[in-house]
Amino acid sequence: QNTLNHLKEINQNLRKEIRQRKGEELEGMEIKELRGLEQTLEESLRIVRQRKYHVIATQTDTYKKKLKSTRETYRALMHELEMKDENPNYGFSAENHSRIYEDSIPMTNDCPQMFSFRVVQPNLLGLGYESHDLSLA
Repeated sequence: QNTLNHLKEINQNLRKEIRQRKGEELEGMEIKELRGLEQTLEESLRIVRQRKYHVIATQTDTYKKKLKSTRETYRALMHELEMKDENPNYGFSAENHSRIYEDSIPMTNDCPQMFSFRVVQPNLLGLGYESHDLSLA
């Protein structure tokens, strides 16, 4: 019971302090109490402003880093694009070659008039390279 009364008193004092910080119930306060409240509010305001400026500075730094990274990426992509314009074979590799071959496979099914050509070794037998019945006598 004693603890409960003590906690109620603490709660009541805290509520009164909150109301005074909001500018309510200032009628019964003396000059010394008002000056103490003013100093407390000024200190709280200084802490809030300091935190606000810290958050703004942190966000600004983060956005500057993101902007710098984006600009570097843009420069690299523009450089790569310029290299492709200057040299048409830039970036050509066997990997691209196989992709071209795979992309052309479906065309054979769609175009029955398309002929396929293969490189084959010619049959040289019977083209003038016969033995002519040579024998050792």
